[in-house]
Amino acid sequence: MFSSTAIAATKLTRMRGLMLAVVVAIPMLAAARVTTQTPPGWPKAKDTLQHDIAKVKLDARLADYRRVDKLEGKVRSIGSSTLSNLMNRWADAFKLLYPGVEVEITGGGSGMAIAALLENRTELAPMSRPMSQKELAEFQGKFGYAPTRITVGLDAIAVYVNKYNPLEAMSLKQLDGVFSASHKRGGESIKTWGQLGLDGDWADLDIAPKGPAKTHGMYGVFKELVMENGEFRYDLKSQPVSTSIVQDIGAERSAIGFASYFFSSRRTRPLALSAIDTGPYFLPTQQNCLDGKYPLSRFLYVYVNKKPGASLSPLAGHLLGFICSKQGQETSAKEGNYPLNAEVSAKECFGNL
Repeated sequence: MFSSTAIAATKLTRMRGLMLAVVVAIPMLAAARVTTQTPPGWPKAKDTLQHDIAKVKLDARLADYRRVDKLEGKVRSIGSSTLSNLMNRWADAFKLLYPGVEVEITGGGSGMAIAALLENRTELAPMSRPMSQKELAEFQGKFGYAPTRITVGLDAIAVYVNKYNPLEAMSLKQLDGVFSASHKRGGESIKTWGQLGLDGDWADLDIAPKGPAKTHGMYGVFKELVMENGEFRYDLKSQPVSTSIVQDIGAERSAIGFASYFFSSRRTRPLALSAIDTGPYFLPTQQNCLDGKYPLSRFLYVYVNKKPGASLSPLAGHLLGFICSKQGQETSAKEGNYPLNAEVSAKECFGNL
């Protein structure tokens, strides 16, 4: 006969074995229920996007800002919501140099920037897209010259899914199938996750698309780059700010949406994208954006009303000079925004002041 101690030990061993079997079976079951094929050109694990501000690199060749003895007054900024966060951080850093300066910042979208500039309600008009030909013509018709465009930052429109979504990558044609009602890229309408290769519980799950309001520059950029200026599907759920888009995707398993990569969160995951169906696919990393590999990278701008041959007001000029400088771009990088490199800063930022 076995002792009570031996019997207890045997039971414990069996329980441990059962628990181990369950632990092993759970991931195997999950893998069996949801499977995806790794797309051609999918980046290696080491290339996976990590929203780690320590990995944002600052170009050491950027020009230093030169402080003047005294600067006071008020300057206004009206425009892009994507840029509002950056404008506030630039303003805070600038006011440490010049305590007598006031910078009034209003967001609301790139669509508000041109109206404010035309009506002389602002000196700075941040936009997350270039002005349209219609907007440029309207400005030219009123003032007799074109607005001045100053490139102040680099950004990427990330396409987010819920962190539990196993999808890894999409082509622009597939994105057009999900978000567009026009399908100008020639693909089919994509309504379920099964049409993108997911199986198990995901196969028949309806895709819930999210996006920004029409006044946002990102709305127009996505429409142009992804949908070839087609129309968005009628059931796109629009949100007033990018943070709301990302929060909705993190809270809804079936959701997909687009917003600046800067707003990535632990509850969401950005997809790798390719301009063509066969790949390669690229994540919205700083280097992929600088190299032009990520298909939804974009520059950020501030437009100003400056007559040819004239100078900006000292306050507006110095604020923009600070933004273009190493100190200004370092302010961008400190919280994870992608800074300009020295070439773009010299030509497209300082070069237009």
